Amino acid sequence: MSLRPTIRPKKRSRPWPVPWFARKAAMFFRRKRLSRSDMLASAPHVNPSVRLTELDTGGIRMVYEKAGGFLIRALRRLFAIPRTAELLLDDIGSRVVRHMDGKRTVQDLIRFVAGEYHLSRKEAEVALLAYLERLGRRNLVGFEMTADKDETGRYDE
Repeated sequence: MSLRPTIRPKKRSRPWPVPWFARKAAMFFRRKRLSRSDMLASAPHVNPSVRLTELDTGGIRMVYEKAGGFLIRALRRLFAIPRTAELLLDDIGSRVVRHMDGKRTVQDLIRFVAGEYHLSRKEAEVALLAYLERLGRRNLVGFEMTADKDETGRYDE
C-alpha cells in the first residue's frame, strides 16, 4: 500500500467555457434586482385574474391558473392535469392579503404585522418579505412602484 498522494484534476464549474457573446446576451435577459428601499416603497396588489374566496374559518382560498409553455400545456391535456391550482391562506396570511389594496406600501404592511402580532420590525420584515416573495413567484401578487426615480436615484414628489 502506497502513501503517495493522489493528484486529482481541478473541477470546473461549467463543463465548457462560456463564450463572450453569451455573457453579453445574458446581461439583457436578467431580471432587474430591486433595491431594498425600492421594494419597501412598492405597493403590492393581488393579481386581478386570481379568484379570492372567503372561508368560514377566517382564511382565504386563492384559485389561480397555472402558467406553462407549450410542452406543459400538452402534458396537461395528455395526463388530465388540472389547469388551476388553489392556495389556502391561514388567518395571518389572509389578513395581510386583505390589506393589499395597491395603496399601502410594503413598509405599511410591515408596520401592520409588527403591531398586530407584537413582533419587532425586523422579524416582521423578514417574514413578510419571504411571504410576498412566495406569492410573487406564483404570480398571485404584483408590485407597483409608487413613484419614479430621477437621474440621481431619488424619488420624484
